[in-house]
Amino acid sequence: MQRVSFRPFFIFALIAAIVVTAGVVLYWRQVTVLLEKDVKIHIADAARDSASDFDRLVQTDREILTTSALPIEDAYPWKDESYVPEMLARLDTNNHFDLLGVALQDGTVIYSTPANRPLSQAAIRDLLKQTNAGKFYISVRPREKNYPSAILIQAVPLDPNDGKPIGALFSVQKEGYYRDVLALSAMGNDGHSIIINRAGDVVLSYEKLPAPNIFSVLERFTLDAPLTLNSLRQEIAQGKSVLVGYYTPDDQHNFWQFVPLGTNGWYIVSAVPAKYVEEQATQVAKLSLVLFGVVFFVFYLLFFFLMRVREESNRQLFTTAFVDPLTGVDNFNRMCEQFPTVLAGLNRQAALVIFDINKFKVINDLHGYERGNEVLKRVAQVLQEELSADESFCRLSADNFVLLLKYQDRRSFLKRLKALAALLKRNCTVEDSCLMLDVAFGIYEITEDIPFYIMLDRAHLALEHAKTRTFDKCEFYDAADRNRIVAEQQIENTMEAALANGEFEIYLQPKCDFVTGEILGAEALVRWMHDDRAVRPDEFIPLFERNGFILKLDMFIMEEAARLLSTWQANSMPIVPLAVNFSRLHLNDARFIPQMRRIMAQYNIPNKLIEAEITESVIFNNLERAQEVIGGLHLYGFPVAMDDFGSGYSSLNVLKELKFDSIKLDKEFLSGFEENPRAQKVIQGAINMIKTLGVKVVTEGVETREQADFLRRCGADLAQGYFFSRPVTVTTFEQLLQKKTLL
Repeated sequence: MQRVSFRPFFIFALIAAIVVTAGVVLYWRQVTVLLEKDVKIHIADAARDSASDFDRLVQTDREILTTSALPIEDAYPWKDESYVPEMLARLDTNNHFDLLGVALQDGTVIYSTPANRPLSQAAIRDLLKQTNAGKFYISVRPREKNYPSAILIQAVPLDPNDGKPIGALFSVQKEGYYRDVLALSAMGNDGHSIIINRAGDVVLSYEKLPAPNIFSVLERFTLDAPLTLNSLRQEIAQGKSVLVGYYTPDDQHNFWQFVPLGTNGWYIVSAVPAKYVEEQATQVAKLSLVLFGVVFFVFYLLFFFLMRVREESNRQLFTTAFVDPLTGVDNFNRMCEQFPTVLAGLNRQAALVIFDINKFKVINDLHGYERGNEVLKRVAQVLQEELSADESFCRLSADNFVLLLKYQDRRSFLKRLKALAALLKRNCTVEDSCLMLDVAFGIYEITEDIPFYIMLDRAHLALEHAKTRTFDKCEFYDAADRNRIVAEQQIENTMEAALANGEFEIYLQPKCDFVTGEILGAEALVRWMHDDRAVRPDEFIPLFERNGFILKLDMFIMEEAARLLSTWQANSMPIVPLAVNFSRLHLNDARFIPQMRRIMAQYNIPNKLIEAEITESVIFNNLERAQEVIGGLHLYGFPVAMDDFGSGYSSLNVLKELKFDSIKLDKEFLSGFEENPRAQKVIQGAINMIKTLGVKVVTEGVETREQADFLRRCGADLAQGYFFSRPVTVTTFEQLLQKKTLL
């Protein structure tokens, strides 16, 4: 580490000492002048703050009274005598007033607390006189019944018709409520305030004065020149702020600051002993000298100390920025910094690998976080031992590690990763546990000159695929995966606009009678035309299932089907029931059935004309909820079909527990039966069993005459497939419907 010269620091310290000493000398010369100014500034600020607080408190009370008067005015004339007392009682519980009341012009006075009637007739006449003129009333009454000390009365006119007031809403507040405002807590409680009128009479006071008039009090003291008592009276009469300094008979120097209030022409007078501010300033001055000495001494010590800890601090900063605190290996910041250098050292013949421990959370849950942390430390230790000096790795987060390794070809690289996985499983599995450590690797072969974070994203994508595999959980990044994600993102970005712009439309595939070929129904299927390109259902339906948009799309198809049925009904066209597929997400959506009912009611179509098709796998996975939903659909007259029966989840328990109106045999269930007598017997048996339950059988994927004849002989009711018709547009379907038969 580079040696540091101390000479510049000594010179700087000496200059600083000279400058600070000169400043202290000048400071002491100015203290005497500044003390007096400081005293007056502090007193003026405290008085103004006290005046502002009192005005704000009065303004708040005025606004509360004005707001409280509105419901009383709006209800006038009152429906009965109890309205006003009840209203006052409610208002009284929501404010800070000691008492509320209404005084009417006829002399009636109503209080929020009927048992407490403290105001005299003189007080009532006084407040009505001012509120009759449409003014806000505020006054302090020295003594009233039930109040041993002064009270503050405020009132606003009650004017329901913007004409002559009918009375006033008034409040009573005890004198003690305003003591905090008059206490001058900013002056350490050494001062206090008094509220007077312009004649000097005391209205409210924090402490009792020797006389009820402040000018009478000042006559006993000696005022600072050149102010006289007469000039003070003139200043007050003109509404000016005045600072009065005076000496008491025992030679104590005090100040009174007179500040006009915005209420009744009153003044607030803040009394502060000069010694308070003088003591504060003197303490600051003494403290400044002490601090200077301490700082000057510490200043020198710090230079020596900083030189000694400089190297240690740099080391700690490096550790914080670039070392993982749990395992002690490089963190992601260090990997980002070193990546270009390490990659260049490998001649760019390298692969970026990200791996994590499958179900690592289970280890934490079963054995605790301490054991889980021990596993991570062992993993880091194994990686340190197995990687060469020119390779690098870091702990990304939790149980994720990133490795930059040499790379020649896939075969040898996969062999190395499998050996590493076996080593991790042998050395890092939690002791005394049946849980074996299992890791998955996502690999990106570095073949392009792209940013590191893009390489990491690609390795992440490969890892997600690797984690879905049962064995050999190593997966290389494939550009097709990226293209798929981009395509899905484009679909998600456009799906809402596509629905709003009418890009989705329904196609209908007929359901026909096996014998006559008559169209007895149809299934409504969705098609998406986007930018003159047909988006295949298998491109967007699974994605919509994952992001929940399928809920909107299904209801769109449902509404389109209802609109079509309504059109056929209005035009006296042949009408057949339409089947609509509904996603598994609808089973947990409380709005499902109410939405269906609303749509059918909107288009005035019988519920029996819309058949709800629910996939067999959905029913099998949530049998209890499916039972509730199917029961609800039947309750409102919607027929229900089980779709894709025989697709792999078939259960006789489903047929036993749930009542369906029809069951659709999946086309895979029928696949290859022509040359398989055993399959024919199974199909025949399944159809017979379903028919004995009184349920119609619909077969999907009927593509040949032989299939149609066999299924007809087995007793199937309806056929759906290319042999009869592909899914067609609404216009084409209406033309087929007019023909009545497709045979």
